[in-house]
Amino acid sequence: MSNNNFKNKQDFLNAVENKILICDGAMGTSLQNLGFTKNPDSLNLNEEDIKNVINVHLSFLRAGSDIIQTNTFGSNPAKLKSYGLISDIEKINTNAVAAAREAINTFRKESSNSRDLFIAGDIGPLGKLVEPSGEIKYSEAIDLFSQQIDVLIKNNVDFILIETIMDLHEALAAVEAVKKIDEDIPIACTLAFNKKGITLMGDKAEDIGEPLLEVGANLIGANCGVGSDSIVIIAEKIRRANPDAKIIFQPNAGLPVLINGKTTYKETPEFMSANIKKILQFNPSVVGACCGSTPVHISKIAELVL
Repeated sequence: MSNNNFKNKQDFLNAVENKILICDGAMGTSLQNLGFTKNPDSLNLNEEDIKNVINVHLSFLRAGSDIIQTNTFGSNPAKLKSYGLISDIEKINTNAVAAAREAINTFRKESSNSRDLFIAGDIGPLGKLVEPSGEIKYSEAIDLFSQQIDVLIKNNVDFILIETIMDLHEALAAVEAVKKIDEDIPIACTLAFNKKGITLMGDKAEDIGEPLLEVGANLIGANCGVGSDSIVIIAEKIRRANPDAKIIFQPNAGLPVLINGKTTYKETPEFMSANIKKILQFNPSVVGACCGSTPVHISKIAELVL
């Protein structure tokens, strides 16, 4: 498929039946640590900037990631319009997939590792609330998500990863958008919860699974929002409510704090891996990390599941 290792769109789902896959860590904060302060998705427009995106992907592949997410978290029409980049939606998303593929090709050439590798087409929130909580109609949300998803799927990502959604209605719209473009491509969908396992819009972790699975998500779970200690509690809630579901978790490296004017995440790789070890009791299909996480965090996670 996208990396020429797979023949059909079910190979990702077949892979998670056989082992726990390791997703990557934080693209946005990794780029910030390199000195980039602008919108990360805009880096997909410049050849020199894209090299830095490729290098971030490579760092996670070398650390043990089986999955790398395209640098497209904010590459939907609503977000790109706010950045003045709406006319570049196809180029931004196309170049992001190409960067991920280039990183995989480079990793293959430099190493003897032949493990299965996957490209996740990364979909973030629209940045505006969907009805009934906000002004965007549900059908409009589907259309907005569809425009980005169409480009990612045309460029042969292995699956779509919808992440950091804070409203179940928006998550459902995103999943429906994927199904509108391609009935068969696998879908993972993660929401962002607080420490009590509740989203900003009041959705409880134990309540999200059934509606998401019904509309077509293949994996459900949580990412961002909180550190790995809180994700342990959220993982238990999701697993208890969905005993047979494939689940995915990607915690932050703790909650962000401002130190000397710089946003910092203080959760060490050892602390995170200890909590990921607790999450393993809930039989996740995919584990990785989110904001503030580094290749060292991912390597410590990978050591747990090898």
